[in-house]
Amino acid sequence: MNLFLKPQTPLFDPSSSTSWSSSAIKSLRSFFFNLVVLVCNQISSILLLQPRGPRLQSNLFDPSSSTSILQGCNSFNLGENLSEMSNNASVPTSASNTPIAIDDDESPLETNSDPSLLPITSRHTSAVWSDFKRKRVGDVIKAECNHCSKLLAGGSKAGTTHLKDHIKICPKRVCQDLRQTRMFGTKKNLNDKNDTMTLAPYEFHQEDGRRDLAEMIILHEYPISMVEHIGFRKYSKTLQPGFKVPSRNTTRKDIMKRYELEKENVATLLRKAKGKIALTTDMWTADNQRKGYMAVTSHFIDNTWKLQSRIIRFLYVPAPHTAEVLADALKESIQSWNLDLRLSSITVDNCSTNDAMMEILKGVFPYGSLLLRGDFFHMRCCAHILNLIVQDGLSAVVSNGVQRIRDSVVFWTASDKRVQRFEQVAKQITPECSRKLALDCKTRWNSTYEMLSIATSYKEVFVVLSARNNLYKNPPTPEDWEKVEKICEHLEVFSKTTLSFSGTNYPTANLYFPKICALRIAISGWLLSPHDYVRKMADIMLQKYNKYWASVNGLMGVATILDPRYKMALIRFYFAKIFDEHDFEIEVRRISDLLRRLVDEYGSKMGKTQGSSNQQDFDLGSSSKSNEETFMQEFAEFLQQDKDSNCGEFKDDEYAKLVGELEEGFETCDIDSGTSGLCTE
Repeated sequence: MNLFLKPQTPLFDPSSSTSWSSSAIKSLRSFFFNLVVLVCNQISSILLLQPRGPRLQSNLFDPSSSTSILQGCNSFNLGENLSEMSNNASVPTSASNTPIAIDDDESPLETNSDPSLLPITSRHTSAVWSDFKRKRVGDVIKAECNHCSKLLAGGSKAGTTHLKDHIKICPKRVCQDLRQTRMFGTKKNLNDKNDTMTLAPYEFHQEDGRRDLAEMIILHEYPISMVEHIGFRKYSKTLQPGFKVPSRNTTRKDIMKRYELEKENVATLLRKAKGKIALTTDMWTADNQRKGYMAVTSHFIDNTWKLQSRIIRFLYVPAPHTAEVLADALKESIQSWNLDLRLSSITVDNCSTNDAMMEILKGVFPYGSLLLRGDFFHMRCCAHILNLIVQDGLSAVVSNGVQRIRDSVVFWTASDKRVQRFEQVAKQITPECSRKLALDCKTRWNSTYEMLSIATSYKEVFVVLSARNNLYKNPPTPEDWEKVEKICEHLEVFSKTTLSFSGTNYPTANLYFPKICALRIAISGWLLSPHDYVRKMADIMLQKYNKYWASVNGLMGVATILDPRYKMALIRFYFAKIFDEHDFEIEVRRISDLLRRLVDEYGSKMGKTQGSSNQQDFDLGSSSKSNEETFMQEFAEFLQQDKDSNCGEFKDDEYAKLVGELEEGFETCDIDSGTSGLCTE
């Protein structure tokens, strides 16, 4: 303090009662000024040890500028720091004159041992600098690519656009911009359980997202309003922030656009098919609306000889569903696809309304365009025929017993408590049985068969529970169980046949004939059963079988003849088991004549005639064994024994000639070019 203060007059004289003198005030003012200078010099020495950028190198600490010093120190509380400054003897009294080298940009964020490298500072905010480093080359600053080491302009005035362009085309850069890539899961081989995640370029398209959204709603029958749900929109935004969820009306338009596209694809496929088109139709009632809808499905062989099935209409049919109303709806569906001249058959369920509808339609379409003038225009559903045969047989002999079993299943599946009680008893009495009780649908006989087969395995459980629960008042009788068990053994062959007929891709006409004949032989065998109820059931089933399948056997027989494994031999084999000697020859001749009529019709439509008066019959030929469960071993033995008989059949060369002409006709006919739908050379 003595270094700066040189008082010539005492600041305070105790002996003097007068006020402060002017010289004392001047001395006090000089004291405070020097004190301010001391404090500012102390602050300057601290800040210069930790430079914070070019702004700290202002005139604030310029000794020649007293104004700057005073302005810079006005914000400090001098009273709080006075004692600290007075006791610190090692504090420098002036700012250091040694210059501090600071980069032109800003304080460095990273350093490198290479003297030519320059640091990436806080001013370099672009993401592109993660792929470049700054480097001094001569007197200029360059940006060097971290991947290919190419030098580009890197000064403060060069910008970063050219650097971004280089990253896009850099030959040695592996995709590292995660904002334009996506993780894909791949497996090296089928046995590899772990997915390998890889990065691959990804480009988002709004149109693809809208198309997939519409397809999802169609496939899973979601309500269109889901696109406006907050949760769905939030979820979509999380998956792809760039996807803009469309509105309800836009989604509806996307769905209709997809419908029109698929409709055109089906139309193109139908136009290219050179053969005839078969249709199946059925009525469907919506549970929630109680409205009737008609579904129409087309079946045909495409040009690659693959079986195709396409739904061509699904339309609302207003009540009442009379034969006239149904006929008009089906006629409109057929004409809207221009299938008038290309129909081969229409398959419907067996009910009186459908019979009347088919009679109306047979007179609507051109008479000459139908197969054999409409002889096979009306076809009956095989699965539905099976259902009628079995239902009639069961109703005649065990209708009361089946109903008691059905009531028992309904009772013990009515509540969770009853189900739990039934399962507890079943685990103790029949621990080997694990199947759950199933209630049948009365219009599907195979579901009735499943219900009965499961219930019979728990018959002891039903007996025990009938004695423990007073509410269970109508259990099946021992006679019911005996009949149902015996009948289920016989109906197993029907169950397997129904499953075969219910397939969508593999069943073809040549496979139906052996199964239908096997059923006919099985039913005839039941007529010899020692149980009267089995014989009665077989008699009723046989009547229903002959009513519906007597004529259908002809068309199925033709398909079997065209199978090179069987030819005419399989027809003769099964008919020998079904008919007596007199009827056998009649039925075999009926199938042969039907085949000739079909060949003649196809030949005439292709501009060829096939005479049949002097033709020889098919030769038996040889046949390889198939996988048919029944009678196939006997069929092989039959072929060996009857190989030389040639009983009323075509020769092999005649058979091959006819089949060759049919195939040639399919190759030469062109339905697309004309409107008549008839094949011409």
